[in-house]
Amino acid sequence: MAQPQLRPLEQWVCDSCNQIINRVQDGWFEWYDDSNNQQTGFRIVHNNHQCMYNTRTLFAQGRSTRDMHLDAFVGGRGLVYLLSLIEHPEVTNKAEVTEMVRRLHVAHYEEARLYWPEAESDGFFDGANEIWPYLPETNETLIRRYSDERL
Repeated sequence: MAQPQLRPLEQWVCDSCNQIINRVQDGWFEWYDDSNNQQTGFRIVHNNHQCMYNTRTLFAQGRSTRDMHLDAFVGGRGLVYLLSLIEHPEVTNKAEVTEMVRRLHVAHYEEARLYWPEAESDGFFDGANEIWPYLPETNETLIRRYSDERL
């Protein structure tokens, strides 16, 4: 069985380039306001312009970026910030923020989610309640079962 390759709650996969963000200091958390003033497009990316949203392109589409260093969203203070986003009336897709909470605060979830489609097709989650798939121990089991050193 393969061992987890990401350090839980310390490394993430960039939503732009799909490479590992090795340290929280190297990460960036971003989203945007769309033309209806709804906040959406939540992403974890490298803290460099190649991976971040192109602000000019978004502006031309009537959108504006919102962003901050990734370290503002980890730990207890970061969790409070993310939970406040869930309650924000301009965030209509609460599932987007919930996914960010899981990625940043649930051990092994960031790596396990990479194998989610394969696990679903194999029936790994069959009969599970709404909590079990997201538990750290479930995520670790999923990684051990489906990882083949892909990272």
